[in-house]
Amino acid sequence: MRCATSSMRALGILLIAFLALAYIAGKLVPVAETPRTVAGLLTETDPPPGFETALEPRAFDFPSDHAAHPRYRSEWWYFTGNVNDETGASFGFQLTLFRFALRPTPSESRSPWRRSNIFLGHFAVSDVDVNAFHNFERQSRPALDLAGAKGGTTDGRAPKIWLRDWVIELIDTEKEIERLQARESDVSIALELTALRPIAAQGNGGLSKKSTEPGNASYYYSIPRLAVTGSIETPSNRHKVHGRAWFDHEWSTSALADGQLGWDWFSLQLGNGTDIMFYQIRNANGQTDAASHGVILPKQRGRTVLNPEDIQIAVTRRWQSPSSGVRYPAAWEILVPSQNIALTVIPKLPHQEWNKNFTYWEGAVEVNGTAAGEVVNGEGYVELVGYE
Repeated sequence: MRCATSSMRALGILLIAFLALAYIAGKLVPVAETPRTVAGLLTETDPPPGFETALEPRAFDFPSDHAAHPRYRSEWWYFTGNVNDETGASFGFQLTLFRFALRPTPSESRSPWRRSNIFLGHFAVSDVDVNAFHNFERQSRPALDLAGAKGGTTDGRAPKIWLRDWVIELIDTEKEIERLQARESDVSIALELTALRPIAAQGNGGLSKKSTEPGNASYYYSIPRLAVTGSIETPSNRHKVHGRAWFDHEWSTSALADGQLGWDWFSLQLGNGTDIMFYQIRNANGQTDAASHGVILPKQRGRTVLNPEDIQIAVTRRWQSPSSGVRYPAAWEILVPSQNIALTVIPKLPHQEWNKNFTYWEGAVEVNGTAAGEVVNGEGYVELVGYE
């Protein structure tokens, strides 16, 4: 789904669809007049008045902050994970639900269809052993209980976000246990995720800046490692699975600055308990943007911030999509010299490309290399946006 934190990811992938629905719902600007480039979509220099912006670090309040923040223009709940069934078969999964506000206050219309927010979802399963990538998209206004977000600050209950029968729900606030449910045709997930490490505030105290412009930022936190149990259904079978997942939650009103072309986003979970996130923003001049950022979270408490000068990312292979014609990176060497980390990252399937309202690549990857002189392996997810 994800500047290059999840605000870039979510908005860049889905804003075209949001704008189309917004026009249907009564927004004044025709869709044909909206920009079609990633940077154009994310550079909203003049959002409608009344929305709040992310300006200062904040203290997160849980479980309330797991719920919706309707005073901000956009928001997303983003899960990715790698699991195996009892035979060792490998699967990746993605479930993302997005909220986009048309106005900062509820609609006064009596029509059940005219609402202030639009919800959109992305759901995917990578069936690695049979070389299949199943991906689906849906959208709805929160009318007649078809979509919505409740709980947290709105009514004191545990947060729940849904888009018809695609559901993200916090079912245990003490242990941070989430329930994920989604079905489309003969592909489904029914998973329970339990946090294995504390919530990590991204950026500066949860304030994730996208550029030097005030307000070009989001509030952003992650649960970098969750234990996964449950089931995945594919066209061939139903699989009992277990594994690991990553969760991002972010909300903002403005995002990119001019000249930011696209990004490469990595979330890597190593077998030694270390978790790594880095997003590399690519500028139109071919350089890595100074706003690129990341973090290393060791198994024990503590964190190492990654700025662009701290990490070296080299593309070692490329893959060209037969459907879109886009040529993507398809393998990487990642070095963090100060931490003595050297990793090779390779997609589990080359063709994990989304080619729907917006074309991008996001999929499961495997990781091998060394860290602090020890051999390590692991898994993760990578997202690639802005390639042609």
